[in-house]
Amino acid sequence: MGKLHYIIVLIVVLAIATLTYQLSTSVDETADLTDPSLRHDPDYFISEFKATMYDQSGVARYRLAAKHLEHFPDTDTIEVQDPRVEYIDPTRQVWLATSDYGIGYENTEILKLSGNVKIVSNNPDPDKNLVLETDKLTITFAKKQASTDTRVKIIGKNSTITSKGMDVNLDTGILTLKSQARGRYVPK
Repeated sequence: MGKLHYIIVLIVVLAIATLTYQLSTSVDETADLTDPSLRHDPDYFISEFKATMYDQSGVARYRLAAKHLEHFPDTDTIEVQDPRVEYIDPTRQVWLATSDYGIGYENTEILKLSGNVKIVSNNPDPDKNLVLETDKLTITFAKKQASTDTRVKIIGKNSTITSKGMDVNLDTGILTLKSQARGRYVPK
């Protein structure tokens, strides 16, 4: 019975090995059919970075810093964690935007921020400084504009305004409220 037992074990092991080989080759064949360009995998990532973007005349226009960035070649987008965007206008004011998350499109010409979005204007006249708080914000650098369709809270020196949606011209500082605006002004 000892030899028969070994022959049965050998046959079972050979059967398992044959089935395993057939299964692995069928899995490999299906994996080869997948086009790698269709996968949404990052091709590079950067941690703790700062980048400055310049206009055509060589003047710094905005700075982007974040804790982590990943670039996805299939969509040519970047995803950033804890981004900090500083929009610079040397003759007027500086806008600083922060959030939990951001996605950059079109070579980072459009940046969509989400989660605890805060945008602060640092005007040379401190009485004109504003703090804007919202859940989502789209910054379009070519148009020099920031906008949202979600609820926004705008805090000034003596006022607080809430609105559903807004547009901000980052060069002129003109703020346009879209709908359901309510405000409170307390003179000091």
